[in-house]
Amino acid sequence: MVTPDLSRIDTLVVVIMENRSFDHLLGYLSLNPTGRTNVEGLKPDPDWQTAVANPWGGRLYAPFHYTDLALPSDPPHERGPIALQLGSNPSGTFPLKGFVENYASVQKVIDPDHPPAVMGYYTPDEVPITDFFATQYSIFDHWHAPLPASTQPNRLMAMAGFSKIDGNQSFLGFPDQRLVYDWLTDNDIRWRVYHDGIPFFMLMKRWIPSILTSGLDKKSHFRPLSQLVVDVQEEDPATFPQVIFVEPKYSDAPPAGHGRDDHPPTSITGGQAFLWEVYLALTSSATRWAKTSMVVTYDEHGGFFDHIQPLQVVTNPPDGAGYTPFITSGVRVPTMIVSQLVPAGGVFSGPYDHTSILKFLGDKFNGGKYSPEVDNRAGVGSLSEVFAQPIARTDIPLPPSPTGVPAIPSVQMIAFQAAAQEAYTQDSAAAGAAVPDTWHV
Repeated sequence: MVTPDLSRIDTLVVVIMENRSFDHLLGYLSLNPTGRTNVEGLKPDPDWQTAVANPWGGRLYAPFHYTDLALPSDPPHERGPIALQLGSNPSGTFPLKGFVENYASVQKVIDPDHPPAVMGYYTPDEVPITDFFATQYSIFDHWHAPLPASTQPNRLMAMAGFSKIDGNQSFLGFPDQRLVYDWLTDNDIRWRVYHDGIPFFMLMKRWIPSILTSGLDKKSHFRPLSQLVVDVQEEDPATFPQVIFVEPKYSDAPPAGHGRDDHPPTSITGGQAFLWEVYLALTSSATRWAKTSMVVTYDEHGGFFDHIQPLQVVTNPPDGAGYTPFITSGVRVPTMIVSQLVPAGGVFSGPYDHTSILKFLGDKFNGGKYSPEVDNRAGVGSLSEVFAQPIARTDIPLPPSPTGVPAIPSVQMIAFQAAAQEAYTQDSAAAGAAVPDTWHV
């Protein structure tokens, strides 16, 4: 095996989207007409379809082509609901038969003529940019959310390697803990967040002043997404970041408007447009793109069906957290590596999870060490392993234009944004920071 040469990467770009499973977004790759045999996705065999189908109301619901661009509701995806989705595992294997039952708890009525959305999968017609990344670059087909839990603990795992919460705490109870931002700063590594709305870690109060007072100064760690293309084309290599986090407009956060993070029930078209814009910005300089690699993943599966077993990875709570240890990873999530250092149509079969990104940072910048929690996370590979292509590609494929118009924000989503605005406003005031005038719902 070729040893990865990480010196070929000047900048790693990390994009974390919201709440979709692998089978939901990429499972189609192994079905006709694509029919890729190197992807562990969905299967057209009727016996297989019956074996993985989920029961509800005396019927079985198998995976099906879902063409609606938005969902009627947000499937439950906290620790308790995920346990229902997976089922009990006395033999060490989860039945994976509770996705429809869990969804029915919020949808109430499952119309036999309109199968439950959580069993649905998209195809290139609905997700053209996802398909572009999967065919022109490479994917991971055994990348999992670190925890069988909701967004907040999984984002903490992705950005810290540990979580003080298991996802059952309130919105305002987001804990303060060291993040990858701190690690990068301590190791003199240039980093930046480009955000389409507000950065996720506005939820952590100590970051509020830095975020709300950030501007276009090159020393600022938080910049608007619109500035990314300018910086890619014009910024001096001496100040250009070595690690970039690009964040979409979150559906359940202010300011008001269409979400672009793929969080149900928002339309999938917003996320496609966002990923398209990010790719075009990063590839607008061929010279810079040749030394850039982007990983796109999803924080957790959001309640959508996936047929692959979670990883047998134990995650213990840090001292004082007090929650019950997790005995497995979370559900498999779609993850793509977009880089001239990976082949078109490539598949990396893991096992990986979000801490694989932190392992990469330790490999590249700190002699293979990130933190004890990350370094000792057995059974999870490093993102570094995929950069073994001996000769870099020189092509920069042109993506298709995303189509479709985002659905009008639902009453539920507007309520989410209003509640979020109030919470963010209170936290900002407590942190002594001004609230932007654009936060109107």
